[in-house]
Amino acid sequence: MATVRVVPRRRLRTIVAALCAGVLVAAAPASAGAAQDKSAAQDRSAAQARGAAQDRGAAQDRGAAQDNAPIRGQAAPARVKPAAPLPVRTGRVAVKAQAKALAGPTDRVALRSLVIATDTADWGVPTLTTTLNRVGAAYDVLYSADTALTASTLVRADGVGRYNAILLTSSMLVYSSGGSFISGLDGVEWNTLWTYERDYGVRQAALYTSYGTYPEDYCLRTVSETAVGDTPLNVALTGTGAGVFDYLKATATIPVVQSYVYRTSIAPGCSATSTMTAGSDVLGVRTTSTDGRERLALTFSNNVNLLQSDLVVYGLVRWATKGMFLGEQRHWLHVDVDDWFNSADHYFEDGHIESDPGFQVSAHDAVALKNRQAALRTAQPLAAAFKLNLAYNGGDIQPNSTTTCSPNGGVAQLTSTSRCLRNDFRWINHTLTHPELTTTDYTTTFNEISSNFTAASAIGLTVPANVLKTPEYSGLGVWNDNPDDDTSPPVDHGLGASNVNLLTAAQNLGIKYLHGNFSFPSHVPANFNTNIVHPLNAAVSVVPDWPTNIAYHTTTPGEETAWYNSVYGPGGSIPTFPANRTYAQVVDFEAAIALQHVASGSIAAHTFHIANVRDYASGKSLVMDWVEAVVGKYASYYSTPLLNVDWPALGAYTTLRNAHFAQRAAGVDPVYDRSAGTVTVTSPLAGTVQLSGVNTAASTTYGTDRTAPVTLTANTAVTVTAAPRL
Repeated sequence: MATVRVVPRRRLRTIVAALCAGVLVAAAPASAGAAQDKSAAQDRSAAQARGAAQDRGAAQDRGAAQDNAPIRGQAAPARVKPAAPLPVRTGRVAVKAQAKALAGPTDRVALRSLVIATDTADWGVPTLTTTLNRVGAAYDVLYSADTALTASTLVRADGVGRYNAILLTSSMLVYSSGGSFISGLDGVEWNTLWTYERDYGVRQAALYTSYGTYPEDYCLRTVSETAVGDTPLNVALTGTGAGVFDYLKATATIPVVQSYVYRTSIAPGCSATSTMTAGSDVLGVRTTSTDGRERLALTFSNNVNLLQSDLVVYGLVRWATKGMFLGEQRHWLHVDVDDWFNSADHYFEDGHIESDPGFQVSAHDAVALKNRQAALRTAQPLAAAFKLNLAYNGGDIQPNSTTTCSPNGGVAQLTSTSRCLRNDFRWINHTLTHPELTTTDYTTTFNEISSNFTAASAIGLTVPANVLKTPEYSGLGVWNDNPDDDTSPPVDHGLGASNVNLLTAAQNLGIKYLHGNFSFPSHVPANFNTNIVHPLNAAVSVVPDWPTNIAYHTTTPGEETAWYNSVYGPGGSIPTFPANRTYAQVVDFEAAIALQHVASGSIAAHTFHIANVRDYASGKSLVMDWVEAVVGKYASYYSTPLLNVDWPALGAYTTLRNAHFAQRAAGVDPVYDRSAGTVTVTSPLAGTVQLSGVNTAASTTYGTDRTAPVTLTANTAVTVTAAPRL
């Protein structure tokens, strides 16, 4: 039997636990299709991991526990250079009456967007495609500087329109070349595009526009223009805007930062209404052209890394597509607390760490956590479904305990109180004794998982049989090459280096979903909200979690603030801020990062640890301070609820998304017939696709969005009822 390296319950190894408390926190994910734009979060992760690897010495003077130095990630979000002002161009392109691009009916269009940009340096492309990829929508990108736009670009040979939405990165599509500004589309191409939009009833949305009339008049006239830095320009929704962006609160204030802004007014007598304003100035417009085409535009620049983009770009896409597209948009908040019934290192404000006795959750802490969770659900109706996931180690469970809650109880009463509160939390198998599973043999691994199920069953905990969170994500190809080195970061050797005994034991026990972590590139799926079918065993899949910067071994605001400043303060190991942060600033900053995860639509859980649940004052805890801050920020912007499901449902959703993206890659073809009021879907691949803007028996609603999973047989048409947003 292989040697088992058990992590003492009084002294959890810090390497991966700290990774879960810091790496990949700089911005929200921006996933892409398998062969399309790489996820922005993935692109940043490598740099952040390198930054974490450079940090070794913040805990050099911590006595016996100095080998537990945490690994920290980059705390600062990516800096954004505001887009340049659009060039001033006078005149307009004359709208010419043209024959239909192809003779025949113009009622049918594919549910696919066309992004028209200038060239590959156009910042609007990643901003738009990030949202399209998160949703799972189908799209093409046309770079107008070197690709002609013709009738065949827009219409198939059978007369079906190729696109149900036109998304312009800017209204003028002007780029610099040889010292001059050139329009990516000439007059003929603009008219070809406009004819298509008019005849096929296709809407056009421009991510960025200014005043003026070129190439056509959006009814905007100049008031002023300026670059906006880190101090937000507060932008409000008008009545029209509240309809377009109805997933946002009608009273929401959109904080526009790091942007170039055109303050405009609407020309008198022009067919336009404002959608967004800053004071009396117009920053967004919905307008109808002289030939009846519907258009939507913003007068401030956006960027994939900015919250304002998370808030508004989906609305542009949804409006342009009339709510009919592949995929869906939802908002979720899931939080895991690892190592319940176990012990953790304890970081003190002076920087020393104690591992013996370390920290253990008391019955009082558990009751306070339950009460705080209940108070959140009452105070924040959008989070009414929120419930914490507790990843437990059952080795210290007392099977003969009572089912009595002990509001003032200590560690000895934790089991009985957990039994009492068993339905107030969700439970996740985290193995019996928290061993590293990197090299464990089959029997040991099987018993660690199976015995933990048994321990939970003995006290009446309901634990999903198909989910496992391994200690420190061990067994999934990540470990330190030197087993005696507890200060260097684990190396991501890839999922191909996983412990096959873990995979086989998991399969034989009926486990389908293994937690991974976005800190490790090999754990990051190719597409948004999907999982990785394990390359060594297709019976199990890896579903990654988000890390946070609430340190795994801190229990109070003072401890968290001291740790945070020891890393990110001006004298820290990774100096990031010009002055030390207060606890309120730490929580606000970290919650803002998490908000972007939530706003992006990420279903992934955020990971915390038991030290973070200590009742440090009047029922408060670090984890609930963070949760309350995230929910509060979300509720200040959104009108749609925060979804919270159990882990089997979360895993199943990622499997559905795998099927969806497989369909997208295979070329699934939904075609909307506006006369018949139907969408007909065909695909060369059997499987299931998510489709927004349709009614079926399986349709679900989220806010005013309607989505259905559509099951397909290869090369066989399925027709469903369309539900366009008009």
